Amino acid sequence: MTQSGGAGPALPSDANARLSWGSVTLGDVLDRRVWGLALMLAWQFITFFSPAIHYSTRNDVSHFNSVVGYSSLGLVAVLLVAAGQAGVFSRAMGRPVLRWAAPVALVLSTIVLAIVDVSEVFRQPWCSIAAAISGVGLGVLYLAWGDVLRRLNIVEVTVKTASAFLLAAVLFALTVMLPKLAAVVITSALPIGVGAILFQGLGVWRTTEEVGKPALHQGAFSVRAVFSLGVLSLAGSFARSFFLAGTPIVSDGSYPWLFLMATIGAIVIVCGPLLSATSPDFAAAYKTSVFALGFVMLLLPLLEPGSFAADAAGVVTYCVVMLLMWVVLARLTGLYGLSPLFAFGIGWASCTAGLLAGTFGGALVLSTVAVTPRLLSLVTLLCVCLLFFAYLFLFTESTMARLLGGGRFGRRPFRERCHQLRVDFNLTEREEEVLVLVAKGRSTPRIREELGLTAGTVNAHLSHLYRKLDVHDRQELIDLVESER
Repeated sequence: MTQSGGAGPALPSDANARLSWGSVTLGDVLDRRVWGLALMLAWQFITFFSPAIHYSTRNDVSHFNSVVGYSSLGLVAVLLVAAGQAGVFSRAMGRPVLRWAAPVALVLSTIVLAIVDVSEVFRQPWCSIAAAISGVGLGVLYLAWGDVLRRLNIVEVTVKTASAFLLAAVLFALTVMLPKLAAVVITSALPIGVGAILFQGLGVWRTTEEVGKPALHQGAFSVRAVFSLGVLSLAGSFARSFFLAGTPIVSDGSYPWLFLMATIGAIVIVCGPLLSATSPDFAAAYKTSVFALGFVMLLLPLLEPGSFAADAAGVVTYCVVMLLMWVVLARLTGLYGLSPLFAFGIGWASCTAGLLAGTFGGALVLSTVAVTPRLLSLVTLLCVCLLFFAYLFLFTESTMARLLGGGRFGRRPFRERCHQLRVDFNLTEREEEVLVLVAKGRSTPRIREELGLTAGTVNAHLSHLYRKLDVHDRQELIDLVESER
């Protein structure tokens, strides 16, 4: 695995970029990457959002402290360690026994939580210990998927994350319908499937290289991006606590299907702007997601806590934030060639910390004061202010466009446009150099002179560029660079 401050080497042919939505096939929607990510998400949904393994709910403060709280703390801890000590972490994951420790930890945690759920004696501190261990294991798998997703182009990231979320929601709904023993067995097997796909099928972390530090401006952009997403998750989880107040909906048999509908809604909100545009515009997707969250939060005073509409609104906020996180962090990592340990570590730690603070804060407020129309209005005001503070001040739309490739804020620097083509189409470093010179109008002899190559080598690079970029001559190549804004 290459984890450096620059873009990695050319990827295998099956990962070549395709910017046309019409070229997406069923194989892209249901390949092993989609199944692997879906299995991990399904494990998370079943374990933490249903009573199939252990009674779980995000709006009960006592249970939150013992399960969701400890799992979140374990998740944040391993993510921060990986981001701060990326080189050490990367080398450690080069050992198979440590790679496989994460899925094995999830299997054992699942079994322990299931036993705790039915035992009158075997309870604390085992519940909290198992939850914390599950968070650590889940964090390692998050980072592994960060390495997988950063190798994909923008279309593949969108298609595969949306497909994985939808498939995970379906698996969630089907599994919790089964008898408890069958649900426990299936859920315990999911992490092993994830590990097999990640570490055997995709070969994540089999080889490692020293991690380079990102350039200062890239690091600054990253910090602003992930901090903004942390604030979004804080606002969303705090509002969700009030939406879900008054009813433990996870014990309701209709909850998995409600979660499935919310997932479909989140896909429309986050991926709709990407799928409807001629070229993916992540700035538009980010803006649409923020405004959709704001609109849902404005409904809070109008909905009765515990009602179906309130439950649906609350679950939608969670699904939107989670899907947005995967898409944005994958795009951020691939576009700037950042280490996935750095980007996904800081990003998911920020998001999880926001979820932790918002959920616990909402539960604490609900446990001390009565829910009144005035309180709901104040909560709405606070959450919407947090939401738009993140959008307007922490991470402006122009910054998002520059970072994630949006297209309505003027032309980006010439070399940045060429670099984005390298990332999107998985070009090699030498192919990018030839691309820059061709786009500048240099002739083949001039390119030979500047790069010290033979005529045959230059022509070979040009042939590779034409094939990868799906152009037929120099003018079409120049037009493609000019169209990247």
